Amino acid sequence: MTRVAVVGDALVDVVDGRGVPGGAALNVAVGLARLGVDVDLVAMVADDEPGRLLVAHAAAHGVRLAATPAPLGTATATATRDGDTMRYVFNEAGVRRHVDVTHLLPLLDAADLVVVSCMALDDQEQAEPLLRIADPERRLVLDPNPRPGYLPTAEHVVRFREAVERLASRARLTKVGDEDAELVWGTEPHAVASRLLVRGAGTVLVTEGPEGATAHTRTGSLHAPIHAMDEPIVDTIGAGDATIATVAAALADLDARGRDVGDEEWSGILVDAMAIAAHTCRVAGGMLQLPSR
Repeated sequence: MTRVAVVGDALVDVVDGRGVPGGAALNVAVGLARLGVDVDLVAMVADDEPGRLLVAHAAAHGVRLAATPAPLGTATATATRDGDTMRYVFNEAGVRRHVDVTHLLPLLDAADLVVVSCMALDDQEQAEPLLRIADPERRLVLDPNPRPGYLPTAEHVVRFREAVERLASRARLTKVGDEDAELVWGTEPHAVASRLLVRGAGTVLVTEGPEGATAHTRTGSLHAPIHAMDEPIVDTIGAGDATIATVAAALADLDARGRDVGDEEWSGILVDAMAIAAHTCRVAGGMLQLPSR
């Protein structure tokens, strides 16, 4: 079975007063497990009520959790709806999240792929060890997933942007959302994709919500629209996480079968990712939802 390690945030989303296991990295890890992948998750989780909820959720879906120290407790995020987008307010543990992978590099290097999702990359102590992941051009998938609550000042934004660009220059794939591009680069995502490709990025996956997704490679670009559905959107929590989980699972599967990832493969990957993202938006919370067959 393909093995993927996910590194990043795990937290409890408080939606309409109800605690829901979430956080980008946890969503990606559970999504990968639902897609049949063997998954390790490295995340900051404390032995408190929210932490125990996350531990139980990960275990229920077959995700092995390597919890890093959480002296401020487990992160929580209160979500409110703003049109079709969710806005978040984080507790102190969330704002000051810290995941240092230095001592877990052997675990990451044993995986077929490593997915980094929603890390505090503005902190050099957390970003620098990621540069030491083995064979990143083949194995590293990066989803910076910035949020305004995590980047309170212009200085934080600059440090975050610089770290993303250093990591992307070595990564196999980097995901950039439309809101990410505006927050971190002050421009639209396709311009960011061009910038990252010039700096050495392998592939840049641009996601634009209802406009779908585009894979920019060094030889061209492929686009897939979001999958059309009659059912109303419940929330958009986890749509981007479902997308990156679907893409990572597909890349790992193609690798395992010794297949190159050309235009035909990318077209299929994007169509599947947009269908899964659309279905995820029809259910509350961030868990990846599989289309009915």
